[in-house]
Amino acid sequence: MNWLKLKNHLDRYLPIYVTLAMIAGFYAGTHINLKPYHNTLKTLNMLVVISMIYPMMINLRLGELKNSARLWKQLTIALLMGLVISPLIMYSAIWLTNLFHPINPQLALGLLLAVVVPCSSMSIAYTGFTKGNLELATIVVALSFTLAIVTVPGWLKVFASSYHVVISIWLLVKTIIIVVITPMVLGVLTRAYLMGKLGPEGFLRIKPAFPAISLLGMYTIVFLIFMEKARLIASKPSIVGIALIPLVLYYSTALIFMTFFDRSVGIPYRDHMAITFTSVGKNEGTAMAIALAAGTGLMAIAPAITPVVQIPFLVGYVKLWRKVAGIWKCRIIREESSPEAV
Repeated sequence: MNWLKLKNHLDRYLPIYVTLAMIAGFYAGTHINLKPYHNTLKTLNMLVVISMIYPMMINLRLGELKNSARLWKQLTIALLMGLVISPLIMYSAIWLTNLFHPINPQLALGLLLAVVVPCSSMSIAYTGFTKGNLELATIVVALSFTLAIVTVPGWLKVFASSYHVVISIWLLVKTIIIVVITPMVLGVLTRAYLMGKLGPEGFLRIKPAFPAISLLGMYTIVFLIFMEKARLIASKPSIVGIALIPLVLYYSTALIFMTFFDRSVGIPYRDHMAITFTSVGKNEGTAMAIALAAGTGLMAIAPAITPVVQIPFLVGYVKLWRKVAGIWKCRIIREESSPEAV
């Protein structure tokens, strides 16, 4: 099988497949009595979660962390934006939306979960498309996953209190350990084994298989979430529509803010692209996995629809990279056509 071709196909048509998975799951959930299969679905959810997170971690290069010291300013901005400012922007977006239409507290918590999780590994690809700093993007991804065990439960506990939703901090920590930390350890060990057995060139040949498997797992999870919550959505169809409003507000605000903030503090263009994609873009698969494993009902809906908004916004920013480079009055466009850039 041509894994690279499959990966590129699944990446390219991600919004379409997510939408189809939502529709198929909703249709199945409204036509099938799922009560007899409750335990089976619970086990299936966990298996799919593992099949999605574990392959993702095999491509995570924790060895890049040793290079982080010389990029302390960029790393500080990326982590502050991704782990502190992003949740606050989403909180503000939910507050604004609430002024016009009430949002279910669990759905609001799901929206916040969608932005407190680590950044997506696709952020590295987006950085590459825009001639950004790939090394910096890789370091931020690795650090984000490492810090997730503290930041995700911490933020969710704070936000749950503000929405008067009861949530167990121990359950969240246990879920992070199962869903993020354990697959991370197994992924690092698997990567080391495959590098030793196949060598760098051999590993490079099979590397596209891992994100392809993760994407297939994510589509399956979206299907399962909408299948299990179909009757609830059918009784309250505004749930999905309302959730889209804070997401649109978050991505538009965060991208504009990062563009002008990085420019104002003197961050180079290439580093800006790495910082922006790794701090604004989120790993919706991890968010869905946490919500499902924690059994927190409506929380899983928001991360499930996040790709429908996230992908067009981030791809749109990729398409605008030359205009963004122009804000920096940067030479990267000319350099791109020079022999040294090849």
